[in-house]
Amino acid sequence: MGPQQQPETVLGQSANLGKAIMLSLGLIVLLAFGVYFNYVQGKLRDASAANASSSEPTVTPVPTLTFAEWKGEAETISYDTLLDQADQNEGKTVYFRGQIGHIASETETYVEMWVYVSGDESAGNYDEDQIVLHYRDMTETVQVDDVINFVAVMDGIDSVHLVPELTVQALEVE
Repeated sequence: MGPQQQPETVLGQSANLGKAIMLSLGLIVLLAFGVYFNYVQGKLRDASAANASSSEPTVTPVPTLTFAEWKGEAETISYDTLLDQADQNEGKTVYFRGQIGHIASETETYVEMWVYVSGDESAGNYDEDQIVLHYRDMTETVQVDDVINFVAVMDGIDSVHLVPELTVQALEVE
């Protein structure tokens, strides 16, 4: 290796160093652009969310029916028909009278209860057929042993206990 080859090696190393510096600067610029772009997108999202949350939701008024009106729209179906033909009765609005046997779950606005709907009504004895009844947005306070009249929508069969499951539309305590 002669004295003339050494400057070529130094020149080659300088060129590689220059390329590395340029590549690093390019990556820094690209990274800075990405950070800026992400920042701008976040500001746009925040502004959009603020505008969306400040507008009031549209509320459709729900007509309030009396218990008698609900009962007039409901079908009276026997417990056996409700249970045996659950698929055909799903979604139907039905009327029943029964006695609360057990309150399974309760909050300020919701009760899940077991209601006996068959038995000797004249003796005030309801002890045969049970349904699971969901009572949301309660307007009446209910307790175990209350006799109730209710209009409810058939939701289907409770998969664990194999009894009809209904959601209250209207309820009155006797």
